[in-house]
Amino acid sequence: MRGSSRARFSLAWALVLTLVVAGCGGEGGSSDLDASGSDTTAPDVEVVAPPDFDGTCPVELIYRNTAATPRVFAAGEWNDFAESADELIDDGTGRYALELRLPPGLYGYKLFFQGAADPWRLDPDNAYRVFVGDVENSGLRVRDCRRPLLRVVESTRTPAGLDARVAVSSLYADSAKLELSGSLRSGSSERALSAAELTVESRSDATLTAHVALGSLAAGKHTVVLSARDPLGNESERLLLPFWVEESPFEWSDAVIYMAMTDRFRDGDVSNDVTLAAAPGASFEGGDLQGLRDAIEEGYFDDLGVDALWLTPFNENPAGTWLDAGGDREVAGYHGYWPIEPRTVDPRIGGPDALHAMVEAAHARGIRVLMDLVANHVHEEHPYFALHPSWFNDGCVCGTDGCDWTARRLDCLFRPYMPDVNWRNTEASEQLIADALWWLETYDLDGFRIDAVKHVDDAAILNLATRVRERFQTAGTRYFLMGETAMGWDSGSGPTEGGNVENYQTISRYIGPDALDGQFDFVLYYAGALQFLNDDPGRGMAHIDYWSQASLSQYPGDAIMTPYVGSHDTARFITLAANPGQAGNKWSDLPGAPGEALPYDRMYTALGWLFALPGAPLLYYGDEYGEYGASDPDNRHMMRFGAQLSAVETSQRARVSALLRARRELPGLRSREWTTLLATETLWAVLRGAGQDAAVALVNASGGAEDAVFDMPAALRGEATDVLSGETFELTAQSRVPMSPRSVRYLRVATGAR
Repeated sequence: MRGSSRARFSLAWALVLTLVVAGCGGEGGSSDLDASGSDTTAPDVEVVAPPDFDGTCPVELIYRNTAATPRVFAAGEWNDFAESADELIDDGTGRYALELRLPPGLYGYKLFFQGAADPWRLDPDNAYRVFVGDVENSGLRVRDCRRPLLRVVESTRTPAGLDARVAVSSLYADSAKLELSGSLRSGSSERALSAAELTVESRSDATLTAHVALGSLAAGKHTVVLSARDPLGNESERLLLPFWVEESPFEWSDAVIYMAMTDRFRDGDVSNDVTLAAAPGASFEGGDLQGLRDAIEEGYFDDLGVDALWLTPFNENPAGTWLDAGGDREVAGYHGYWPIEPRTVDPRIGGPDALHAMVEAAHARGIRVLMDLVANHVHEEHPYFALHPSWFNDGCVCGTDGCDWTARRLDCLFRPYMPDVNWRNTEASEQLIADALWWLETYDLDGFRIDAVKHVDDAAILNLATRVRERFQTAGTRYFLMGETAMGWDSGSGPTEGGNVENYQTISRYIGPDALDGQFDFVLYYAGALQFLNDDPGRGMAHIDYWSQASLSQYPGDAIMTPYVGSHDTARFITLAANPGQAGNKWSDLPGAPGEALPYDRMYTALGWLFALPGAPLLYYGDEYGEYGASDPDNRHMMRFGAQLSAVETSQRARVSALLRARRELPGLRSREWTTLLATETLWAVLRGAGQDAAVALVNASGGAEDAVFDMPAALRGEATDVLSGETFELTAQSRVPMSPRSVRYLRVATGAR
């Protein structure tokens, strides 16, 4: 189908160019980003048009195909989707190009292949999407050419700084008259770049080339901010170059992500505590950003062995209480998933200053911070819902009669008071993306965990990812985007059969260079993690190994998946192991801490398996010591520390921390290299990594002592050390490693390849 039903759905240019959303200012009431996601902090005055400016700006469309191709045309909103109005011309090398001049704005278009069986196609080289009516199109963004353009030519991170070259160009100014300025942001401080740090190398025609050279910077995250001005006073969009100074380059594939519900972690500032008449466990309990900062500065996360935090949404939530899904309990927005403001930090978790300080403290220790981004909905008190009702779907309530969670996934409401965002509305899409970019820039965050991915249009993920990459990955620093696409596991079929085809494909469809970096591995949670809860025949370590390898083969090869054994949406693993009959309870007959060691041992072996998997595994707050709890909200107790822990919990925290530190110490445990050495009902041994990075992870999931016997590859035979216990073993053609009941070993293969 072609791009639209012609002019009937055409966008109004004035709307695209002048959209101003009331109530989106957040702090101070002003916005740094307009509704198209563009930087509008500069210039401070209205853009001045040169005398010969005709209201249009140049833009080029390119399509590449070296095979024989019919004539190719661009059909878009600017030409009323005419099939053969604007032709892309082949230069003889398979590069088809079209030069256009259009008013600045965002346009939907498709490529039209004359005479082809499927003539209407999305542009394969452009991930951005625009809906015109209900028809999905590629999106062509035409920038305001009255403003100078800043772009990165090359960028290299040095051991203690950054070396980059940038170019400034203008259609309406001699390069000799272009001015370039820059600053360096480091946490809460910002200073101008010196003449030695920012030098102009050349000026030719209307282009200026400059060199940024920074060194001897303190460890942590820094951002170079560049801006150019023309003789008329027009300023470019700011160019951001975020980068890290650290001893060893961080990779998200090496990370362990710690999920903390801010209100339930630690109360660091009692002045922002509130009391609401909500059901027990469903109100604010005082945790805040100061509490997280205190834990960071005390070295809690360093000692634990995690280097990335995923925190619940920072947006302000409603002041009152609302009925839960059952309709009989009053619950509060302590969790952050009911935003009533697009750009305001909830004062009950500390407000903007506390968020700045917490992120700065994290970055000083090399810890990345991810914000949970609510993309599917807002709360009914949100100003967008009142001001722009067309931005939201008229839908049913998910899970009610005739309103299946999957069949109506794109328009059903999670609750009657949670309006569902219509991402096909260009105004809504552009504004929500602008808000997301604002959070990343304003608070120097490192990426997003995106909530309820399958409940928004695919275009929402593509567009958000595209804008994040364009804005923040200019210096090569990866901003991590991980999604939550809740799926299940078809226990009656294999990875490529039955319902698992849909499970894997649905999760995978949102992952890619122009989309998410990875997602939570829901399939492996059910197929693997939950199998540690008991000793069911046929569901032991051989079964778990099989499904672990399925994750390697069924998701995209470059995906950074996040396996887990517990989350804020599941009953606590400890309770599932100790009191499964109570795990589904929410308000009464709630479980307590187990009175025996077995549940903790089961969880320890599950975590021993988890932290030996590729990707960026998740540790849910409190799971390090074995917090108990049934269904939401009972799985969200206030975090406990130190003397609040029992002896068994203190011991559990120590040995889980040892697992995490071992993962950090052994590169092989973080690689994608995988060779199963042994997989039985009770025993598992897997070779991870290769060469000098080789490591062997072993798990005994049974209640009895056993020897793990396996054949070690010839090149890696020799002495190996268990980094958890310090014991050494000789790995031979018939290796034998003793395993105590429900135990874990991580072996460093000391000899490496030889």
